[in-house]
Amino acid sequence: MRLCHEDGTLVHLSYNAGVHPAEDLENLIAHLTRYAVPVRKRLGVARLGIGLWLAPAVADHLTADRIELVRLRRSLEERGLEVVSLNGAGGRGMGQDSPGPDWAKPERYRYTMALAKILAYLLPDDVRFGSITTIPIGWRRDWPADLHAIASRRLDRLSRELRGLHSVTGKTIRVGFQPWPGCVLETTEQAVERVCGIDSEYLGVSLDACHLTCGTTEPGAALRGVAAAGSSVVKLGHVHSSETPQAILEDTLSTILSTHPRAGAHIEVETHGLTTPAKNKGPAALVATLAADLDWTRRNLTALGLKLAA
Repeated sequence: MRLCHEDGTLVHLSYNAGVHPAEDLENLIAHLTRYAVPVRKRLGVARLGIGLWLAPAVADHLTADRIELVRLRRSLEERGLEVVSLNGAGGRGMGQDSPGPDWAKPERYRYTMALAKILAYLLPDDVRFGSITTIPIGWRRDWPADLHAIASRRLDRLSRELRGLHSVTGKTIRVGFQPWPGCVLETTEQAVERVCGIDSEYLGVSLDACHLTCGTTEPGAALRGVAAAGSSVVKLGHVHSSETPQAILEDTLSTILSTHPRAGAHIEVETHGLTTPAKNKGPAALVATLAADLDWTRRNLTALGLKLAA
């Protein structure tokens, strides 16, 4: 769904379709037909945003076969679905919930750039900015200097390649590193220092609403720190009605608008942990759960003054 801020900034609201993962293109399209289309109809909107997780094999398939990429885009359009964001936290040979390789390994870079090329094509014609969420560099705090140097070089290369992609496609794809406890990037401050200093236009921070709510740092202070550093919040994820206070939505939206307003805002409802009971009850129950959380987020955003966009 699209909403519009009073300053004209477009806000994209979607849900993480990784809740029904697919290991091939056929099943991906089937899942979207079975779940996403009924969710859209239940919400009464002509267009619904989907945050896709593409298995590495699917990403390889789409980058190798242009016809299949065209097919995916047409399938989305025919179903009233649009994609402005991809979940790139998985890795080659890994599921969406598995950590996959860290940024010191070439597989992580290759997977992320494959997603960037795919997203640049999937973006609707009137949308210039897309987002990809990735891991917090590595999965441990004791990150050796040699690995840090290797990862930094990969991020430098990623920045250059994303700029090159923009020059070819006219689309800006931003990669957001999501801080997480026990990882190289545990806090928004660490993400700003280690990642955004490389390139704040194409590399930024993806925030987890639950992490902000439960973290040791006061959410407002963390977000103000991102804004003060001139860094970008690429996406706010893991938003759902049972655990996300409206203040988190308000503070994060304010930070996004104050840092990179022309890039728009990406907000993603993440119900992966909450939908297991619904999935066990069948497709209708899962559709109802997804639609309810999207509706809750939509109502909270309109309460902040945003207007539904066409």
